[in-house]
Amino acid sequence: MRNHFIFADSTKCVGCLSCELACAAAYAGISFEEAYTTKLPLISRNRVVKIDGKTAPLQCMHCESPSCLALCPHGVIEKMDDFIKIHEEACVGCSCCSLVCPYGAITMRQQEERRVAVKCNLCFNRVEGPACIRVCTTSAISVVDYDEYTKLMAQKG
Repeated sequence: MRNHFIFADSTKCVGCLSCELACAAAYAGISFEEAYTTKLPLISRNRVVKIDGKTAPLQCMHCESPSCLALCPHGVIEKMDDFIKIHEEACVGCSCCSLVCPYGAITMRQQEERRVAVKCNLCFNRVEGPACIRVCTTSAISVVDYDEYTKLMAQKG
C-alpha cells in the first residue's frame, strides 16, 4: 500500500489559516469553533506558507522511505498502515528528525516541560479523517497517495 499525504493546491488556497486552527483543535481534543475562545495551548501540525505569491499548507509528505524514521535514534517514529507517525509521548526532543526532513514538516515544540517533535499524522485517530480538509472552504487540500499525486502533477502539465 502506498503512503497517503495531504495534497495542497496552491491555486485554490487563500491563506485563511483555517487548516492550522482545525489541526490544532483536533489535537487538543476540542471543536474548531471552541478553538477561537479556548485558553488551551494550541499546536498545529501544519503551517501555511507563502512562496512566490502562492499560499498552501506545509505538511508531512509521509515519504515512502522516510529519512526521519531511519535516523530517529530512539525509535519513536513508525510506519503505520499508509502513513508515518511520531509517537510524541515517547519523543526525547533530540531534533534529529526535524533536521533531516526534506520538507521542513517536522517542528520541535515545547510541550509542558520538554521539547517534542510534531508533524501531521493525518489525524489517524479521527474517524472523520483529517480536520484540515473538513474546514477548507476552497477545497484546496485533500488526501492522496503517490500514484494519485503523480496523476495530478501530470494533469498540471
